[in-house]
Amino acid sequence: MAMEYEFQSGDGKYAVTVEKSGNGFRVTVDGRAMEVDLVAAEPGCYSFVADGEATDVVVVRDGSRRYVALEGYSLTLEEGGGEGQGAAAAAEDVVAGIQTIRAPMPGKVVKIAAAEGDVVEKGRTVVVVEAMKMEHRLVAAGTGTVKKITCQEGQNVDADQPLAEVEVEGG
Repeated sequence: MAMEYEFQSGDGKYAVTVEKSGNGFRVTVDGRAMEVDLVAAEPGCYSFVADGEATDVVVVRDGSRRYVALEGYSLTLEEGGGEGQGAAAAAEDVVAGIQTIRAPMPGKVVKIAAAEGDVVEKGRTVVVVEAMKMEHRLVAAGTGTVKKITCQEGQNVDADQPLAEVEVEGG
């Protein structure tokens, strides 16, 4: 049985189909198929073999988002075609016009890109968290004003910990 997904990364949308094939999987990304072996080394860490080349891959799932790190690259995939990197998931956290920006997983705040009182545009980075050797840009869900920053650069944070609040216009 084939599993079908649609992911968005940045401005690109990708149709992905995964089906069991022998001891591995047949993965098709936007019509390009490849045979893949995937071995779980530990939760979230895999050895990925495609075209005879082995690569270590780290995948962290956070709701509809998946953070993927391989060969020095990091990628954020938003399941179902969200509105840009992290924006769709961020929009889910807007209640009564206030967006609560939360840490997607345990990590460390490496940059606070906006200050209390700043006016931010939709998609602007407010906080950057490093986790699993990847940097995760946490963005404003809409144009608004940063009301509160509840973290500091260098601070270790837990998954789902509130880091900032943005008052979103028209929310």
